[in-house]
Amino acid sequence: MVMPWLVWLVALAALAVVVLAGTGALGGPGRRARAAAPRRVANSAALLTSPSVRERVARRRMLYALLGTGLVVALGASAAMAGRPIERTVRNESLASRDIVLCLDISTSMVTTDSKILDTFAKLLDTFEGERVALVAWNSTAQTIVPLTDDYELLQDQFKEIADVLDFLPYRGNPALERYYQTFPGTLSEDVSGSSLAGDGLASCTLAFDNQVADRSRSIILATDNQILDPFHEQIYSVSQAADLAQEGSIRLFSLFGADPELADPDVSGKDVDEARADLRKITTDHDGRFYEVDDADTAGQIVQELEADQIDELDANTQVRLTDVPEAPAALLTLSVLAFLAAAAWRRA
Repeated sequence: MVMPWLVWLVALAALAVVVLAGTGALGGPGRRARAAAPRRVANSAALLTSPSVRERVARRRMLYALLGTGLVVALGASAAMAGRPIERTVRNESLASRDIVLCLDISTSMVTTDSKILDTFAKLLDTFEGERVALVAWNSTAQTIVPLTDDYELLQDQFKEIADVLDFLPYRGNPALERYYQTFPGTLSEDVSGSSLAGDGLASCTLAFDNQVADRSRSIILATDNQILDPFHEQIYSVSQAADLAQEGSIRLFSLFGADPELADPDVSGKDVDEARADLRKITTDHDGRFYEVDDADTAGQIVQELEADQIDELDANTQVRLTDVPEAPAALLTLSVLAFLAAAAWRRA
């Protein structure tokens, strides 16, 4: 509703304008009588053409122009308030019941690809309205960067910071490596000699959901090159076993594949890029998930469509449109214009 005190504020301001204008016009009976009978003064041409008088007349005309402008602005603001400006908000309570974990592989074979993945994540955030989102980074172990939250500004800031940290080439002696280690201390363990353990990373992401109830939709977006380096077989879960774990928890899996062929090492991982892609695709689809490539231009849009597909009927039923009066801006403009008019009129009388 329109704020009730605005009515009284406008009424008082209008009354003040009327009173000030009336007293300025009347100015007492003697002044009114003098104004009603102007007289000619002989030899006044020199006075009227003097620079000081011309300057005073110009200032007076400028003052009247400003007073007129103030009245026009006040009238415009009053008309805007009378029109009752509103803000229209479309909200769906079903969206607030969806939890999404962004599960990011930050192993050194991914550093040149993660910037594209984080850009895709950022595009996803732009489409969300109330969903809770978490960011989990992993290598040999997992580190929760941001727990489930609907603070999208915080998430965007983290995306930018991580993208900046990962903007380097992972060669020995690069000083950027030290910053990388300081940013992701929880993703490396001295007790694990492996790297890019995708199975354990995915399994850790399934534990990032803090509300294990049936009425919340849960999804994981797994971003990896599936180049697993595990020479001593220290990984607890394979990718397929971790996908089983997600499926048992009614968590939908979205796999986002991205790889840099120059950083992939098939001799160590046992898979070239094509084999790693095919393996991740099969595991994902076998568990009723969706597989995407980070290089596809419409990846973000396709993921959003799939996230919403299962709930489209529920979304249609629970959509609410809220209308809220927003008179603050025209009210502030009206107040300022009236105060400016009164100040200018008072200065003119002084």
